[in-house]
Amino acid sequence: MGKKVLDRAALKKVLSQQRLHPSVPDIVVAIINLTSSPSTSINDLVRVIERDQELSTRILQISNSGFYSFKRKITTITDAVILLGWNTVKMISLGSTVLKRISEKDSKLYGHCMRTALIARFLAIEANFYKVEEIAVVGLLHDLGIIILELYFNEEFLISKQYALDNSVPIHIAERKFLGVDHAEIGGWTLAEWQLPENIIESVARHHSFDPDTYHARKTAVIHVADILSMAVDFAGPSWEKVPEMAPSALEMLGFHEADLKDLILTCMRMKFDPLIL
Repeated sequence: MGKKVLDRAALKKVLSQQRLHPSVPDIVVAIINLTSSPSTSINDLVRVIERDQELSTRILQISNSGFYSFKRKITTITDAVILLGWNTVKMISLGSTVLKRISEKDSKLYGHCMRTALIARFLAIEANFYKVEEIAVVGLLHDLGIIILELYFNEEFLISKQYALDNSVPIHIAERKFLGVDHAEIGGWTLAEWQLPENIIESVARHHSFDPDTYHARKTAVIHVADILSMAVDFAGPSWEKVPEMAPSALEMLGFHEADLKDLILTCMRMKFDPLIL
């Protein structure tokens, strides 16, 4: 079995017809539109978020969770926007919606996304990144493309998963074989539709095809390494998932070497798994 069941053009055409996808509520669409305007103020964004009590509560819960570990309690949406930044609040709004769907549909994938986010945050701190919290949320969203495939192309995705299991190859290799594209790139398409910055789009879209010569390679390196370390330490991960090879150049870009991998894996295994409140 090796024939494509879909191709890249057909898949992208179907997805382009789904405006922001049905899993994204109107309030998040409003936030996307608002944060895309150069004339929007913090007060404008706060007013929109505060109109939705459920989303407001979720943002405050996530901001005060062990995931961020701020020294003081965040009590207002204004505090959350100032401390986390516009893009991170936008990504939390999107990510919490997506993660809620993941937690309901696929608990193992939810666990993997959480672990990847925590490891990405650790790597970003070690590598002296400025926007550590933003990178952590990118880790939460890095496998968004899998949810999109399960929503719109579940039968074709199941074929890819079975091939990955039967042939002991990473799922993204099987996806490219049968769909002409992998879930990372599909996630990138979706984030582009959500009007997120190019550096975030690239780090998701290329987390299975790391290239040190791309413009945002350093941020992509964090997600690439975090994703693989997350799979390496997750003994209860999906049965169809094989741990992909890690690009040595990604490690080096973050200030590590292949000799550091054993210590990195041990550190990740000791991390406290503190799931977000959804």
